[in-house]
Amino acid sequence: MSVPKRGARRIVVDGESYVWQLRRRPTPDQRSGRTPLLLAVAAHGGDGPAMIVRLHRPHPGNEVGLASAAVTPREVAELVREGIRAGWQPARPGRQFILTSRLAARGPRTCPRGHTMHSPDQLLTLARSGERRARLRLADTPAYVSWPGGGGFQPCAILIDDRDLIDLVRDAERPHAVREIAERRRDDPELDLAVDQLAGDYLHLTRRELALPSRHLLEPSDDVRRSFAVAADDPIHAKTTVLQCTCGILEC
Repeated sequence: MSVPKRGARRIVVDGESYVWQLRRRPTPDQRSGRTPLLLAVAAHGGDGPAMIVRLHRPHPGNEVGLASAAVTPREVAELVREGIRAGWQPARPGRQFILTSRLAARGPRTCPRGHTMHSPDQLLTLARSGERRARLRLADTPAYVSWPGGGGFQPCAILIDDRDLIDLVRDAERPHAVREIAERRRDDPELDLAVDQLAGDYLHLTRRELALPSRHLLEPSDDVRRSFAVAADDPIHAKTTVLQCTCGILEC
């Protein structure tokens, strides 16, 4: 088994390049919660076998309300190293390698070490200060998002001083995307990837999630059916998702 190029993500671990992928659309067993989320990893551009990891967490698209957890590049890198220690040889032709991992059962860190969240009193003080504050409003986008397998939704844009939030994020991410593409092209000179395919590559949420009487922008959301669950004391519980991944998994 190999990892399909479409939808796969690249990662460099200890100087070696790999591609990894999660199944976006759950299988029937994943929808019912009987089968966990699977991760596939393979050497980039090689003929070696893929490594399959059972992540010991349900697919976030399950239909029985089971909580999942995000898969981060740091976690993938740890699993690659563990797989190699366990005997996976990604550069040599062979059979698919199944990794039973203790690391896969751990939830990832979602905030940097040493990060301190603002308290409600600190946020209230900022809100009452005399500094100029940006104007935020919501507006439906002209484009309807359709999924290849059917279904879709009408995005609702967050506008800050009449500028789309995605455009603001793209401006902030563009320098980082330029550096990342330059690093990738050192390993793959024929890489066909534009800066704006990385920078600002998000979708807006739906009007149901954002518009009043929804409190999505006013307080953290605990909708585990559509997002990932983390430890009870994780700082992410003081945050709110404002954009989603283009893969269709809300907090991918």
